[in-house]
Amino acid sequence: MSADAVIEKYSQSLFEAVSEGGKADNISKELEAIAKIFSEEAIATFFASPFNSADNKVMVAKAALEGKCSPETFNFIVMLVQNERMGVLTQINENFQASVRSMSGETEGILYMATEPSAEFKQQVEKRLSEALKKTVRLNTQKDPSLLSGFKVTVGGWTLDDSAQFHLNKLKEDISKRGM
Repeated sequence: MSADAVIEKYSQSLFEAVSEGGKADNISKELEAIAKIFSEEAIATFFASPFNSADNKVMVAKAALEGKCSPETFNFIVMLVQNERMGVLTQINENFQASVRSMSGETEGILYMATEPSAEFKQQVEKRLSEALKKTVRLNTQKDPSLLSGFKVTVGGWTLDDSAQFHLNKLKEDISKRGM
C-alpha cells in the first residue's frame, strides 16, 4: 500500500469514527497538538528508530498521553505506534484537519504576496473568496518575492492570479492576437 493510501486510510477512519459523535472539533485540536509534539526531531527519531522495540515505543506513547487526551485520540495514537505509522502522523493530521474543515463548510488556502499583507487586505480577500465559493475561506500567507505587485491565491484545486506579471502576460497575449 502506498504512503498516500495509508495516510488517507488512517485519517478517513479517524474522521468517520469521531464525526458521528460530534467529537471531531475536540479530536482535531488534540491531534494537531500531538502531531506538533511528535514531529519534534528527538521524538520523531525515537519512534522511527529500529533500535527501540515496538513495546518500548508503545509504553512511551502511553506514558506521554494517558489521561491527557480523549480516549479516541489516545487509542488512535497508540494504534499508529503499534503499526509503525508515526512517521506519517503529520500527513494524517493534515488530511484529518482538511476533512474537519470541509465538514464545517470551511476551506483553507494560501495568499502569495511579495510582502506581508495587512490584516485588513487578507480579511477582504477571504471575504470575497468566501462569497464566491460559498464556504468560509481561511488564508495562510506566504511571501513570494517573484511577485512584483499584486497577489496569487490558491484554494483547493484552483488558483486566482492577480499579479502584475499575469496582467502583463495577458496584455502581451492580447496585443499579439491583434497583430500589433
